[in-house]
Amino acid sequence: MTEDGDRPASSGAVRRWLDAARAPLGAVFLVAYAVAAFAPGWGVATAVFLGSGLILYAASVPFSSSFHKGLALVALAALGVAIVTGKFDAGEFVGGLPAYFGVVAVLLVLSAAGYPIRAARYTAQIRALMGALTRRGVGPGPTAGVLGHVLGAVLDVGSLVLVDVISRRGAPAARLEALTWAGRAFSFVPLWTTLNLLTATTIELTGVAYGALLAVSLPFVVVGMVVLLVVAQRGKREIEDIPDTPLNRGAAAVLLYPVLLVAAVAVANRLLPGLSLTAAIAITVAVVVASIAVLATVLLRSTSPLQRLNDEVRGSLVSSHAEFAIFVSAGILVLSLEALGALAPLGEALGALPPSLVAPALALILGLGFMAGIHVVPLVLLINTAFPLSEGPSPALWAVAILLGSQCALLLTPFSNSVTMLARLSELHPLEIGPKRNWKFAIVLTVASAAYLTLLTFLLGAT
Repeated sequence: MTEDGDRPASSGAVRRWLDAARAPLGAVFLVAYAVAAFAPGWGVATAVFLGSGLILYAASVPFSSSFHKGLALVALAALGVAIVTGKFDAGEFVGGLPAYFGVVAVLLVLSAAGYPIRAARYTAQIRALMGALTRRGVGPGPTAGVLGHVLGAVLDVGSLVLVDVISRRGAPAARLEALTWAGRAFSFVPLWTTLNLLTATTIELTGVAYGALLAVSLPFVVVGMVVLLVVAQRGKREIEDIPDTPLNRGAAAVLLYPVLLVAAVAVANRLLPGLSLTAAIAITVAVVVASIAVLATVLLRSTSPLQRLNDEVRGSLVSSHAEFAIFVSAGILVLSLEALGALAPLGEALGALPPSLVAPALALILGLGFMAGIHVVPLVLLINTAFPLSEGPSPALWAVAILLGSQCALLLTPFSNSVTMLARLSELHPLEIGPKRNWKFAIVLTVASAAYLTLLTFLLGAT
C-alpha cells in the first residue's frame, strides 16, 4: 500500500481509538460534573471536569462538521488575539469555562431521559395512546406541542427526548414534525417559569417581581400557544395502522413516567436550593433513570435492562462530538471577546438611547448575540455589567424584552440547547433541524414580539 493510501486507514484507526476512549472519558467527565456541582469552587473535581472536557473537545473538533470546525477556528483565533495583546487573564478564562462544559454535561444526561419508555414492551401501548388521540381528532403536532411546553417547564430540553420517544413509537412518519412542534412550543417556556435558568437570571438582574413578569408575559404566552396549537392541528397527520391493542397498565406507565420525572426534579430543586437548576435536573434524571434500570433488573432477574442503559449511555457519549465542539468553542469565543473588551461599547450605546427604545434594543441584542454564538445567560450577564439592568424605569418591560429576544432566536441559532438536542434526536444537521424548518416561525414570532413590546412600552409608560 502506498504512503498516501495508508493515510485514510491511519485516520480511521485514530478515530476508532478515540471513539473507544470517549465512553470511559465521558463517564469521568459526567461524574466529575456531579461531584463539582455539590462542591462549587476550585477543587479536584472541577479540575478533572475541565481537564476531561478539554480532552474530549480536542478529540471532537477534527471529526465534527465544517460549521463546527469553522467556529472552533474563530474561537481559537479570538483567544490568540487576547493572548498576544496581553489582555488574557487565565484565572477569569478558566473560571468561565465550567458553565459551558456544564451545558454539554446536561445535554448528555438528558439524552438518556427517555430510556425507561424506550423499552420494546411499551411500543404497542404508545401507539395505542397515539391512536386514541387521533380518533378524538388530536394530531401528533399539537400533542407534541403540549408535551414540549408542559414538560419543558421543569425538564428543559429533556422534554424533547420524551416527545421523541412517544412520537418515534406512536407516529414514526410524523416524528420530525412532532419534534419541530415540540421545539416551537418549548420556546415559550422561558417567558414564565422560574425553573428556567435564563428566566431566573433575568428576574434576578432586572429586579422584577415574579408576579409582575407573569402579568406582562402570560398574555403573549397564552395567545402564542393557542395559535401555535391551532396551526399544528391544521397540519395533523394520522398515525399509520392504528392498533387494536387495548390500553393497559403499560399505557399508565408511559403517562406517569414524565409526571414522576417532573415531580422528582421539583422535589430535588426544593430540597437542594444550593444546587444550580441545570445540575439539579441532570443529577435527578440520572438517579431516576439508573434506579429504574436497577429495579427492572431485580424484578426481571435479568441484566438486560442495565445492559440496554449502558448501551444507550455509551452511544450518547461516543456521538457527542457536536455538543463539545459547539458549546466549548462558544465559551472560548465569548470569554475571549470579554477579555478583549469587544462588548464594552454596548453599555454606552444602550445608555444613549431614548427610554422607549431600550426594550427593543435589548431584544435585538439578545437575538443577534445568540445567533452569533454567545449563549444567552452569559450574554445577559455581560450586558448587565456594562448597562445595569436593575436601574431601568420598568423592570418588567426589560425582563420580557430579554426573554422575547432570546425566544425569537432559539430555533434559529445552532448555539441553543434546543437546536442541539433536536439535532441529536433527529440525526439532522443543526442548521437543518433549526433554521431550515423554523425560519418562518421565527419571522412571525419576531413581528409579534416587536408589536407586543411596542404595546407594553406605552402601557407601562416607559417613554
